[in-house]
Amino acid sequence: MAKCRISHGKGAYRNRVILFPKPDAKFEGWKQALETESPCHQALAMWRPWLAFHHILRHRLRGRQVDALVVRYLNDRGSLRATLLALAGEAVSLATARLLNVPVFWIIHNIDQETCDQWPLLGRLRRTNVRRAATAFFVTEDALRPYAASIHRIEGPIHTLPLGEPVPESLRPGRLGPRGAEFRERAESWLEDRVKRFGRRPCCLLVVGTPQEKYSHFWRLADLLERASRAGVPLIALVISPLEGFGGRTLESALANHERDGRVLMSRGYLPVDWHWAAAHCDALLRGYQDLSMSHAIFHAVQVHMPVLCMPGGIVPEVVRREGIGQVLVEDFSNISECVEKLSPLKNSVVQAFSARRSTHQAAANLLAALGPAH
Repeated sequence: MAKCRISHGKGAYRNRVILFPKPDAKFEGWKQALETESPCHQALAMWRPWLAFHHILRHRLRGRQVDALVVRYLNDRGSLRATLLALAGEAVSLATARLLNVPVFWIIHNIDQETCDQWPLLGRLRRTNVRRAATAFFVTEDALRPYAASIHRIEGPIHTLPLGEPVPESLRPGRLGPRGAEFRERAESWLEDRVKRFGRRPCCLLVVGTPQEKYSHFWRLADLLERASRAGVPLIALVISPLEGFGGRTLESALANHERDGRVLMSRGYLPVDWHWAAAHCDALLRGYQDLSMSHAIFHAVQVHMPVLCMPGGIVPEVVRREGIGQVLVEDFSNISECVEKLSPLKNSVVQAFSARRSTHQAAANLLAALGPAH
């Protein structure tokens, strides 16, 4: 077993490595916390995770101890050929990890199915391969543990790896760019006009993300706006989402009438969300899920004291109710008036309690605990 070793100066490195795929905002939070918790470990992201075997061998040849290979999203790659290559690369990587006694940690972000699931048989095969190779399993919210145990037939312990508080850069992007600045100006003007139209400030919902099938906050937004209109509730939606591809075109068509009558404003392209700006102009984050997963967007909203208006489905309504971070709609949206009346900025005590139970430092401690006492 390699000992803890830290070099300083030029070429400095920590000699114990945990390999992660997908260098996204969640990874950045985990990385910072892990390297704070352990002076020996370094969390490294692999841009091409299906070539993990190459990364394992490269670090071993450099004298580093690879303490774990982390597997995260197993989404289809956009084409059958790319997905087959990912399947083959993962198989080689898992075999390499087994031969070299490298533990495999599976973070099951989406318990029942992946977000991009064009070839379900290949997806199930990839999941089966990872489940058989994994030495530790993680979910991103405590409420997901029983579902993971049942669906994946996991008999041993299932750890929780909280998504953690967002890094500051993801809450307030450093540079908006011309398109971002133009949209912000347009949104502020649109919001001012809505006050004049309704005779009072309407409730503005923030709708963000990519229009994937599992996100019911996109596909049921038109119905929600119609129900609110019939109930006399002044409700509008600011949609910051790319509209390319089939999902985007479908969403654009579904919201066309509401956009024409001024209840919806869409960015029509990917823009980084300035959550502090959003909290000052929107009354709630709208979320809805058709699968078993947790939303990092909720963590962003909570950090800026923005409540969540949640559609039924998945475990998100349970979390919203238990933590007191917003309101939960019923299936037919008949309680929309009651929910809107109760929406208000989150109190400091609520934000602190939610974040303390789901911090990146708790995630780092759980990762290190899964490595065992020798680490």
